[in-house]
Amino acid sequence: MATCTPSATLSQRIAAGCDENPLKCYQCKRCTAGCPVARHAGLHPAQVMRAVQLGQTDLVFADRFIWLCTGCQTCSTRCPQGIDVAAVIDELKIMAYEQGKVPPDAPFANLLRYNHESILRWGRLYEVELLARDRLTRPAALLDDVGLGLRMLARGKLALLPERGDVAAVRRMAQAAERVTRARRAGKEAP
Repeated sequence: MATCTPSATLSQRIAAGCDENPLKCYQCKRCTAGCPVARHAGLHPAQVMRAVQLGQTDLVFADRFIWLCTGCQTCSTRCPQGIDVAAVIDELKIMAYEQGKVPPDAPFANLLRYNHESILRWGRLYEVELLARDRLTRPAALLDDVGLGLRMLARGKLALLPERGDVAAVRRMAQAAERVTRARRAGKEAP
């Protein structure tokens, strides 16, 4: 039988990564009440927070909720304790990547990596590349957005060719962010 004792270890790991204290959550469920994707997964934001409090990453990583999260910040905005629940969910995604616990069928899991790589390559996001790479990993969805994509192209909302941004500046920012993240996780002040 699983125990229901709070686990400071996972909460400390989360706090080291995103400066949020999941132990402050008292399960009012306001985060869940406003979440647009809560009904599409086995867990909802309040359950994710409780699983974190109990150190049950296996429960969180086995569910698809963190991969469906849109990052809309509704959960964070509604939290009476001021917890940035969306930041906790982002940190859980990072942990899942680090631990190799991303389910193969996790919706949108690859998009995070594709976004990052596209921004580093072009200095800004190149949406056509992002969607093409995602669709190649999910052939059944290959034609899902063709109509929308064509309408966006026709209205000038989507560039067929990439626009270049300041690639060098973006790479410097990414390296600085990585140094800060490593230092924070190691429990040191950022350089």
